[in-house]
Amino acid sequence: MKITMTIFLIMFMTSCARTLERDYKVVDASHQEVPEWVEDLEEYIDDEIDEEVVKKSRFYTYSTVAKNDRDIACKIANANASSAIAAEISTFIEEKFKQELDGDSSDSSKKLNEFVQNDLKKIVKANIVGAQKFREYWEKRKFMVDKGASKNWDGYVCTVLFKIPMSSLNTAFKRTEQELVTKVDAKDALKAQALLQKTLKEYLKEKESN
Repeated sequence: MKITMTIFLIMFMTSCARTLERDYKVVDASHQEVPEWVEDLEEYIDDEIDEEVVKKSRFYTYSTVAKNDRDIACKIANANASSAIAAEISTFIEEKFKQELDGDSSDSSKKLNEFVQNDLKKIVKANIVGAQKFREYWEKRKFMVDKGASKNWDGYVCTVLFKIPMSSLNTAFKRTEQELVTKVDAKDALKAQALLQKTLKEYLKEKESN
């Protein structure tokens, strides 16, 4: 019931944003209708993706802000997708580590926190391999001052759906773990490994439940 209500609220807020707060109108698009995966990724996965594929993969979407050129918008979307995936993963790890290390003032905890704050995102990004573009959607928007836009202009927004194998996520976490244990003393390495392995399980479980 809680999940159903959450999905309903997300759909309601998305609907409101699209109908009440638009400062533009769509004048052209790659599809006649907005694809389901853009509006509701979880519903799309349930409806359209084979269960075996879902078990072996995770899906992510990334959208650009409006750009003057369609090709530029879509190139940016494709180029930034891996960074967005890495940002989501590193943010999740950072939040979990903060919860686990809250109140711990030991030297090893300080080193772990420094690693998470300074190095985590770039290490995760460097190890995100195997991500593949699965779908792409663009639309041309005519922004209008009388609808609330800052100026009258035409802009292109591009949204991409990427699929990444579970094996690649496991590899990214494993290599991050290898980097992590070098930041702490040997006696704390096992603790750091256990914490990251626990975080991986929680991350994959949350992605699956979503």
